[in-house]
Amino acid sequence: MDLKLLLVTDDLETGRVWAYALGQRGADVVQVGSAAEALAHWGKDVFDLVAIDVHTTQLDGIGLCRQLRSEAVIPILLLLPEASEAGVLEAYRAGADECIVKPIGPALLVAKVRSWLARSWTVPAGALEVLQVGDLSLDPGRRRIVTGDGSAVKLTNLEFRLLHLMMSHAGQVLETELIIDRVWGYPDVGDSVLLKNLIYRLRRKIEPDPGEPRYIQTVAREGYGFRLM
Repeated sequence: MDLKLLLVTDDLETGRVWAYALGQRGADVVQVGSAAEALAHWGKDVFDLVAIDVHTTQLDGIGLCRQLRSEAVIPILLLLPEASEAGVLEAYRAGADECIVKPIGPALLVAKVRSWLARSWTVPAGALEVLQVGDLSLDPGRRRIVTGDGSAVKLTNLEFRLLHLMMSHAGQVLETELIIDRVWGYPDVGDSVLLKNLIYRLRRKIEPDPGEPRYIQTVAREGYGFRLM
């Protein structure tokens, strides 16, 4: 597993055991103990999977899952203290991909993580080439965009998927429904409001003046396009 994982738990001793087991399999594990720390790392790094221990004293695990799910399509695993139907239903409604009832041994956790990463449909960065459109260069290996002045900006998984799709079809207008299907990947997950928010965030990252976008163009009643420079 040559991947980066975010592990959120304030049970430091158990978390270290899990992180060590995952690290032994080649994963780069970032372990944090609060929602604030999780969100701080989320804003700086690109992760391939998130595991959240819901039974913690310093965070609302369900709320954190819901917030991350609105911004990412990577697998999110929730570790629950008990298998109550109400708790499991709440977790799935918040966007969890799997609920794991504790206690769980490190070997089984590693197996579940490997299984989800194997089936994850997120873009394998190593399989993509660098995309160059005008003075923008999209680097899949590092999930970042390099602008004309040489600045490198990290992208979230959704931002990367959207930008890769649009730059791959530079000069074309892509319908909103097509973008939602390609970026979110399956029905009933993305919608036009989430797409608008994602476009807004991308413009703030790559446009010299987000109020007067140079690259990402809105085409009324049709969709969006990436301007050929």
